[in-house]
Amino acid sequence: MGLRIQGEAGEAAGRTADLDTWRAAVRLHARWLDRCEDGAPARIESLDLGEIRAPMARLSSGQFRFLQMPGSELKGAHLDASRWEQCDLSMGNLSSSDLSRSVWTNVNLSDASLSAANMNDAELHGLSMQQVKAPGARWLEARISRCDFTDAVLRNCSFQHAKLLECLFHRTEVGAALFYHATLQFCRFREVQGAEANFSSARIQSGEFTKCELNGARFGQAELCGSSFFDCSLAECDFRAADLKGCRFAGSRLAGARFHDAKCYGADFRGADLTQTRGLSPRLLLQARTDQTTVLPNGMRGPAMRGVY
Repeated sequence: MGLRIQGEAGEAAGRTADLDTWRAAVRLHARWLDRCEDGAPARIESLDLGEIRAPMARLSSGQFRFLQMPGSELKGAHLDASRWEQCDLSMGNLSSSDLSRSVWTNVNLSDASLSAANMNDAELHGLSMQQVKAPGARWLEARISRCDFTDAVLRNCSFQHAKLLECLFHRTEVGAALFYHATLQFCRFREVQGAEANFSSARIQSGEFTKCELNGARFGQAELCGSSFFDCSLAECDFRAADLKGCRFAGSRLAGARFHDAKCYGADFRGADLTQTRGLSPRLLLQARTDQTTVLPNGMRGPAMRGVY
């Protein structure tokens, strides 16, 4: 039977008591993890804790609700299989922590550090992750919905096989991040820095990329149906064997991009600069939409016409 600890949030005078309550619950939880008879799993809620210092804390499988603990030190903490709901961990340090198989709902992680954290198989719903610093974090097979990654640093992150729904990436750094075989539905990428990002074999459904710098990004064999790239820099990108049905590229620059074996039926290249793209054969271009605002691979203005290009 779990130990349910509840305090009264918002009372500064009671913070010392809240801290004592927290420490007692964590000690009992550690005993429970060690399978001691006098231990009890933590069920902690409604505490105003301030800046907790608990590096390497053992909180696996604990449940935490309505906790106020901004700026807390949880580096290297064991949070696997834990559950967090409506907590404030903004500006906290969770770098190198294990958050695998954990569940997070409506939690504030803005300006927190998650560098090299393990988020594999985690569930994140409605999180504020603005200005999160998470280079090298692992999100394999994570389920992430309606999270805000504005101004976040996600360089070299791994999102292989993750599922993302209605997430916002605004001014986010995703350079060299791996989205291999990930599923992204209705996600928005705005002014993103994503050179060398890897979306190979990803399913990007109705994705929006606006004013993004994605030079050298890889979309090989990706499904991009209904997605849009507005005013993006896509130089040297790899779209080989990608499904581009209904994909729009208005205002985007694609110099040197590769399109061999891409499915271009219904792709919209109106307003795109296709100068020196490779693999865009006349057959593929005639399957797509072009007009006089299109710059064709040979540098001439469109539209592409049979026997002309």
